[in-house]
Amino acid sequence: MNANQKKMDELFKQYEAIRLLAESEGRDLTAKDRENRTKIKAEIDRLCAIDDGDAEEKELRTRLYGDPNENRSLTLETGDIRQVGPNGIYEARNDKVIRGRDYRSLFGNPGIGKDAPLDRGGFKNFNEFLAIVHSGRSDNRLRIMDTRAMTIGGGGDSGGFSVPEEFSAWLLDSSLEGEIVRPRATVWPMISLTKKCPGWDASTHNAGLFGLTGTWMAESGSATEVFAKMRQITLNANKLACYTSASNELVADGISFEQQLSDAIVKTIGWYLDYGFIQGLGAGWPLGILNSPSLITVAKETGQIANTILYHNIVKMYARLAPQCMKNAVWIANQTTIPAMLTMTITVGTGGAFIPAVVQSNGKFYLLGKEVLFTEKCPALSSKGDIILADLSEYTIGLRKDVSLDKSNAPGWLKDESSYRAIVRADGQAKWNAPISPKTGDTLSWAVTLAAR
Repeated sequence: MNANQKKMDELFKQYEAIRLLAESEGRDLTAKDRENRTKIKAEIDRLCAIDDGDAEEKELRTRLYGDPNENRSLTLETGDIRQVGPNGIYEARNDKVIRGRDYRSLFGNPGIGKDAPLDRGGFKNFNEFLAIVHSGRSDNRLRIMDTRAMTIGGGGDSGGFSVPEEFSAWLLDSSLEGEIVRPRATVWPMISLTKKCPGWDASTHNAGLFGLTGTWMAESGSATEVFAKMRQITLNANKLACYTSASNELVADGISFEQQLSDAIVKTIGWYLDYGFIQGLGAGWPLGILNSPSLITVAKETGQIANTILYHNIVKMYARLAPQCMKNAVWIANQTTIPAMLTMTITVGTGGAFIPAVVQSNGKFYLLGKEVLFTEKCPALSSKGDIILADLSEYTIGLRKDVSLDKSNAPGWLKDESSYRAIVRADGQAKWNAPISPKTGDTLSWAVTLAAR
């Protein structure tokens, strides 16, 4: 973390501590409190505008070796506030932090508590924001939101109007609940059009581990100097444009406008993000699991017929999963595999008894002790990728905080409908650049799939 980042971290804590102190004393913010918070915010904005030329290299090393203050939400408890300086500025101490993939954990300033209100851009609620966008009327609040997005996010070329922070958080977090990959992946916040993330160039263990070697040394012996093989993963803020329509009559009457439009946007965002992270080709959208150079494809059994999944397929897939990935691994399968999966059995004993390979518990399915997630976002039964075994924490996602919304009535003119386009920016790819060649045995990976049959 560079000097500017450390200073911002301290300022964020001071900013939130003012509010926390007022709450602990059972009072509202005083005029002096508000004045101090305004000064702090102005200084934070100034520091955000400073470009540190060494930021990418420093950030890469920080990400690799860990930084307890990066990308975390701050939760303060009683007694964790103290006053410093003659101006009545307060700061937090003994901070306790948690990691997460939700909007606040990714984009919330480290000194802002998890319950602190996000910016609404001056709108009462999401429905009012949608109504203003739908009306086409000039509104100064929309111009202010776009100015903020261009200043903070470095964007401005996505079109449409920037969705206020609180509503963006709701859209992205609601979408998160229905997704498969993002809730389990490693997610980085993107504050520019590209993001450099850490990775290891570690395709073989024959001569060491991650480019490092271990040597048993005699007393006063010497070790051989080696250098770790680090690599950078570059994520680009690719645009995901989600389209939907709403009846002008319902909009005019105010009947379920917010619900019908926001639900459609949430479901569309989640579906296409997941599909990109699983099947993306990497050109202008994510490099999905099934196109990753580190994916291992297990061949079908000799003589295996189409539209089948055999227990031997499953066991061989599991055997190619890297041992360090077994703890977090899940199965991802197309729903057309359900008949084959649920009728798959294990032969026990010489008497020929059979037990189901897939078991159900509390509404969830498990195979070899790992949860099975059924989805239409994988290829259909008998295609390569109809079933995947993966540790999704080894998949890296970059996500921009800004969401934009645009409206046009041209496509639905004859139907008296208005069309809406929401734009989200994201990217994703595996941390691994290739399968691992272990000291002995077959290659291993974080992601394994079954070949076409």
